[in-house]
Amino acid sequence: MNTTFQYKWWIAVFLTIVVQLLFLRDLALFYYGFCFIYLWAIIKAPIETPPVYLIVGAFALGWLLDTFYNTHGMHAFSTVLIAWLRPTFFNILTPANGYDERSSISLAEMKWMWFFPYLGLMLITHHLVLFLLEASDWSLFGLSLWKAFLSTLLGITVFSLLELFNQGK
Repeated sequence: MNTTFQYKWWIAVFLTIVVQLLFLRDLALFYYGFCFIYLWAIIKAPIETPPVYLIVGAFALGWLLDTFYNTHGMHAFSTVLIAWLRPTFFNILTPANGYDERSSISLAEMKWMWFFPYLGLMLITHHLVLFLLEASDWSLFGLSLWKAFLSTLLGITVFSLLELFNQGK
């Protein structure tokens, strides 16, 4: 990872946390869909990022959100889980000709055939785990699935818009 990218990445992490806490904390789509923009830091981390750094960063992000949302480790657990599963998702979704390890994860570079399944897997995994932990009761399984589905759709929409706005930069 080059130094310029590291600085840009840390600024982006800080901005996503600020936007999440100030603007998206109480925003819900149909009362059930939530946008967790802070996941962008984990999703957009370079392919070459060592998993240990990603997991520690995911824990810090999740813990910070847990502190402000008063969710007792639910964000930390689900964020660490997707950081831990990220290399597995790469292995599952690797194109036939592979990908360059120095590639950035972006719609422009990876194209939609790879980017959207990756984004969807990351988001649905995070949201399912988060909402099932939040429900802590199997009688709320259907509601948790509905919340995970709507939140994933909202997340894919928001992250796709972010990608489209960032394509020229």
